[in-house]
This record gives sequence, structure tokens and C-alpha cells, in this order.
Amino acid sequence: MMHAQLDHREGSAVPPPEVITALKNLYIVSSAASQRGAYALEVRDAQWRALARGTEEARAVLDRQIATRDTHTIALLRQLAGMCEDLLNRHAARQDCPSAVWREVGRLGRDAYECINLTVTPQ
Repeated sequence: MMHAQLDHREGSAVPPPEVITALKNLYIVSSAASQRGAYALEVRDAQWRALARGTEEARAVLDRQIATRDTHTIALLRQLAGMCEDLLNRHAARQDCPSAVWREVGRLGRDAYECINLTVTPQ
């Protein structure tokens, strides 16, 4: 029998491992890109591709039934994925991606890292 762990800050069940993995993966690729974009440096093609894959994976997890519960982690994943999608759409349309947006993605990434550390408990 599986026991739900509690997110003590929220008083709710910890999200499924797929959600945590998607958040972790999106955090890694978005942070790497945002470190360049926040300083108006060129984000490399490989970073854009990784960001697109991470965002797509996050959306797939969020679209499944496992993401129907509202936890802080799921809300953070939704927000980070949405901002990454906006950046990807801007890039595809050859629009400028303002450094302020990149900085916000970096902030969300730091929040994600903190959330992952608080949510994941050693087995």
C-alpha cells in the first residue's frame, strides 16, 4: 500500500514522481537558457531545443490525470511551462525575448529547485 506524503507547507499530498521529474527537467534546461538570456546573450540552438523538449514533456505530464490535484509543485510546473512556451513562441516568431522575462524564468527555476528539495524525501 502506498502512503501519500504531505507537503507540510500546503497540507496537501505530494505530487506524483512524474510531476517532480518534469519540474526538475524543465528547471535544468530553463535555468541554463535563462542564465544567457537574462544578460542579453545569445541562447544557443541546442538550448532552445532542450527547452522545447522540456516544455513538451512538462505539458504532457500536466495534461495527464495525475496533474489534476492542485499542489504548489503542480502550479509551479504550470507557470514555468507557460513562461517557457511564451519564450519558445517568441523565438519561433523571431521576436525579442526580453531579459526581464528570462530573469522571471530564472526566478521560477530557483523556486522549482527549492520546491524539489522540499518535496522529495529520501526513501
